[in-house]
Amino acid sequence: MVNTFNPSFLFAFLSNSLVQVGWWIVFFPGFYSGDSFGAVSMAKTGELTNSGTASWALYVRIFSIFGHAFPLLTLIGGLILVYGVTRLSYAMFTERIAAISSFMLSLTPLVAGMGITLWHDIPLTSGFLLVVAFFTHFCKRTDDIGGHISRLLVPGAVLISFKPNGLPTLILFSLIMLAFKLSKSGVKFALLAILITSSVTIVGSNFILGMSPINSYFAQEWMRGDISCYANTPQGKGFVEKEIPGIGDSEKWASEQSCTFLNGSALSYIEKVKSEEYVPAAWKHLVEEDPFFVLKTHLERHAYLLPIPLFGIPTEPFLHSTIEFKDQGIEWAFPSIAEEGRAPMRLWNAGRGVTSWAGLWALVLITLSIVRRRKVFAPSIAMSMALMAIIFVVAPIPDGRYILFVLITGQLALIGNIAEWAQTGSNRRPTD
Repeated sequence: MVNTFNPSFLFAFLSNSLVQVGWWIVFFPGFYSGDSFGAVSMAKTGELTNSGTASWALYVRIFSIFGHAFPLLTLIGGLILVYGVTRLSYAMFTERIAAISSFMLSLTPLVAGMGITLWHDIPLTSGFLLVVAFFTHFCKRTDDIGGHISRLLVPGAVLISFKPNGLPTLILFSLIMLAFKLSKSGVKFALLAILITSSVTIVGSNFILGMSPINSYFAQEWMRGDISCYANTPQGKGFVEKEIPGIGDSEKWASEQSCTFLNGSALSYIEKVKSEEYVPAAWKHLVEEDPFFVLKTHLERHAYLLPIPLFGIPTEPFLHSTIEFKDQGIEWAFPSIAEEGRAPMRLWNAGRGVTSWAGLWALVLITLSIVRRRKVFAPSIAMSMALMAIIFVVAPIPDGRYILFVLITGQLALIGNIAEWAQTGSNRRPTD
């Protein structure tokens, strides 16, 4: 049984946290991409938006001390991620193997580098890790379920609300777990998690921000991408004029780039806003008119979610290791040290065809579950399938951070199984 006062867990979490803090000091105040500076703006001005979610907006505002301490956000985010990794490893393995595997993974840029990047994907992933850790314990029929609810399920469900795709992923995960014959009491816990996530999302948006929990502009980006890709094809000419009348034409909507990455259409922001009421119906008609085109577009756009390289080895964006915007009041405290420290990040990015290939790591997780007869991996597999399914449909671009949970669980499972094999092998060696 693992509880709050378990010496092994506390030592492992402390060790892993020290690694994370070390990375944070080297790259103080962390990594900031263009998306990060959107959070910085909210924290500074107090003008909270639903471009992410209300809980994310409040988090960056409050835990940056209202825009006066941005480094706290990357420190807290990194430690929460380490906590999630450590908790899941202790749910999956014995204490010794859990301590080894979580420490080894915490040393890598996958945890240490991602953790100090100001993205809402980091707390979201931490939430997934904690919820899966809870259901892993539950499936193992371990004691202290009440304690696991307060330490894993509740905080995990809250963190899952930090990104719009969190709630649908959690719902799909629960449905998949039902296929694994989860008991009635397990269904209650799944419903509890869904209730917490949806309550935080809906209450936060409507009563705190005074806005809808769904930002239509951002939520429709993947639909606009499909339509722009279709408008770029010979069979797609005239589709926009028919489905989205008076707002641009096929030539203006067309974008070859949108088929695989960012939408490069000539539409203005105002035109995109005006098209919001038409886009869902237009996309639905596109699916009815040419379903194979839509499927092929998503397969090519999200090739990194596939376990086989149908479109070659995937090379989607992965780790971010810079402060993207200069002269914004956020700079590295130790620039020369930080620049040298980027070497592991660059190495991990160079190998992203393996290190960030979600389909590959999901396959590793499933294979280990079957070959090693590890039913304990079932919740991790269920969450991986749910997350990849949601991302496959709604993500506007391929990006390694979107499926960070899959990468972490797949690599954690591999490291843990290698450590188990090494331990078994050493026990079999003669002692004389």
